[in-house]
Amino acid sequence: MNPIQVMISHHAHTDTDVPVVSFPKWMLKKMKIPAGYPIRLRCSNRHIQVVCLGNSAKSSLILMNPDAAQHLGIPDQSQLHIRYAPSSRELRLGPVLAILINQTSDHIPFAPLDTFMKEVIRLARSRYVLAYVVSLSDLIGDQGLVSGWTVSNLKWKKSSFPLPHVVYNRITSRKVERTEAFQTMKQALAAQHIVFFNQTFLNKWEVYGHLKTNEQLARHLPETKRFESYAILGQMLQKYPVVFVKPIHGSLGKGIYRISRGMTGFTSQYTTLNGEIHKQFKSLHSLYQYLSKRIRRKYYIVQQGIPILHLDERAIDFRALMQKNQRGEWAVTSMVARMGPTHRFVSNVARGGEISSVTHILQRCHIPQTKTVRNKLVTVAKKVCAVIERIYQGQFGELGVDLALTKNGHIYILEVNSKPSKTDDSLRPSRAARKGRPSVHRLLDYTLYLTQYDKK
Repeated sequence: MNPIQVMISHHAHTDTDVPVVSFPKWMLKKMKIPAGYPIRLRCSNRHIQVVCLGNSAKSSLILMNPDAAQHLGIPDQSQLHIRYAPSSRELRLGPVLAILINQTSDHIPFAPLDTFMKEVIRLARSRYVLAYVVSLSDLIGDQGLVSGWTVSNLKWKKSSFPLPHVVYNRITSRKVERTEAFQTMKQALAAQHIVFFNQTFLNKWEVYGHLKTNEQLARHLPETKRFESYAILGQMLQKYPVVFVKPIHGSLGKGIYRISRGMTGFTSQYTTLNGEIHKQFKSLHSLYQYLSKRIRRKYYIVQQGIPILHLDERAIDFRALMQKNQRGEWAVTSMVARMGPTHRFVSNVARGGEISSVTHILQRCHIPQTKTVRNKLVTVAKKVCAVIERIYQGQFGELGVDLALTKNGHIYILEVNSKPSKTDDSLRPSRAARKGRPSVHRLLDYTLYLTQYDKK
């Protein structure tokens, strides 16, 4: 039986031994639900015995005893899918999506993700998915009802929910993901067959090693070495006029040094929120000493500098947001060009960069066949996702793939990010914005695919 999309309203009935749930008669008939007899009503890990009665409404509104709804963890006016399993005499409501974050605050729970989280919950409701935001500490409770956050009248409201069917990881701290509490939670979710995706941050060095083994992708990778010694730095600077020293676990352009070799020595550039710090060194030894005092070498890589596109002395790269779709397949949701601040080498929006359309930037850079070039960028991004999928066995449903292009059209893979930015920066016109960002709809597509509530 195909699931039906319903709204659930809390409504008190005459006192009975078993809670009453009132359905439109057409719905009882269509799903072949026996009226007047106790059956089990389930939402994820929560279930309760109820009696289903019919009413004459033509809508898809279900009137549920408030005590039963509270036991199940279903807020008033929730919109969900419902299906009936006659073999077990069980009605099942779902799906339930939890967005996992570090911690919450009683004042501004989710800044800077506040707008994104509200949009997920609003659009989830329109897609008949119950979505809430939950912190790690609340998700690893006693496995009964979960204390989480929803949106009511445009404001955040704390409420109780059932365990989710799907958990979307938006924890922003690698330190948190290394804690015993996080590992315990992962094991508990797996034991209860709860899907947990985007499980962890990616390690740049490990990703490079995996992509390097793929013949089709190896030529798109800048040469990269683990920063293990003075000799490695010397070898890379002898081979390339520019190298980048990057943290293995970094993101948002933080902690990156651009090292250039000149006639009289070496120059180090380091970007901060207030500008760039330039240092000159007459010898490789003094440069090495400077870096060694500021970084832990085993957590850094040295990467070949690439002659990427520049426009008006601004570095250009491309971010492809890749997500799994309603068929569980990798697809490009959006791709933007990112322009760094003038004379700076990072293009991240968090570091003062700006975004623009790919086609517009390619045209301004006088790159021929812009549509073909854009398609090639997407093809490389899809191949990256396929390799990550094979290695990490379905741990990811969303990846940000950063790509660069040279004047002669060669594509380079810069980075793969498992927690792509969810800021409000957008190229969407206001009309499209009201419909919701495509990345949120695709997140919900994937949730419905994973739980099979969209299965016809």
